[in-house]
Amino acid sequence: MKNKLKIMLLLSMLLTFMFVLTGCAEEELNFEVDNDLMQSQTKEIINQYVEVTPAQKDYYLSEGDELQKTAIAGFEAAQTTDHVGYFMDFKDGTTSNGVDGKVNFSQICRFEHRDVKVTVSYKQNKAFDYDKEKLYTDLSSQASQYGLDTASFVSQMYGNYPELDLTSMDAFLDSYLAAAYGEYPYIAEECEVSAVYSTKELVAQGGKNTAIGMGVVFIVLIFISFVISLLKYLPLLFDADIRKAKAEKKKAHDDAKKKTEERILAASGTEKAAPQVAFAKDDLMNDAELVAVITAAINAAAGGARGPAYTASKDTLVVRSIRRR
Repeated sequence: MKNKLKIMLLLSMLLTFMFVLTGCAEEELNFEVDNDLMQSQTKEIINQYVEVTPAQKDYYLSEGDELQKTAIAGFEAAQTTDHVGYFMDFKDGTTSNGVDGKVNFSQICRFEHRDVKVTVSYKQNKAFDYDKEKLYTDLSSQASQYGLDTASFVSQMYGNYPELDLTSMDAFLDSYLAAAYGEYPYIAEECEVSAVYSTKELVAQGGKNTAIGMGVVFIVLIFISFVISLLKYLPLLFDADIRKAKAEKKKAHDDAKKKTEERILAASGTEKAAPQVAFAKDDLMNDAELVAVITAAINAAAGGARGPAYTASKDTLVVRSIRRR
């Protein structure tokens, strides 16, 4: 028993260790990147499009490329929908793989009311290495004309430019292409801007959206049920013949009822009042008894001789059926 417990404990620890290693493993990006350079490029894009004039906004949205359109639309939605306020400064940034072999850099920005996550998708600039090599060849050629090596020539010619990185030749070439030509090892293609909400805010917003959605559904169902209940009146509203036939039927029924009452009054010899028979709710006669009572009353009123309940009188009144109401 103890051995089984030890084995189970060992297996559980092994599985936990594997999960930890899996979670801690760094994601292999689609291509090699310099995080500092990519973050610098992302910050430059944010500073360029976070605040623009109305004329610039109209131009970018109508004539700009995909990066400009998505960046302007994203920052505008953050202001109008999420009300993030004015831009303050930058926070942390991370890289991750994107679709179609791209690499995404997500930069967290601090705004007045809440943080905003700006994600820029980059693809590898395959022409950058060629341009970088060509630039180094040109600098070497110029340095040889002055009798200097390339590093000394670069230090003397470009040492007073703070935007250029002179820590190494490779860093200088990267910064020179970026400053002089706006060229980077990576090409930004799309920008996604989204306000950062806490878990509590997301749950509250989800519950609110669910309640609104269910309420709208129930209201629509109630309205549909009401409309369906009114369909039975459509023939009466749109068919004059049906309305006329119903009116004639009702009128014929009323006339027949009136004539029957007049005949009963005439047979009884008085037009002031007709004999009424009250029926208790809990003591109802059957049809045969009702016919006998009414026939006897008619005979007595007409002055006929007393006889069987079913003896027909000399007048033309004939009771064929009694319909209970």
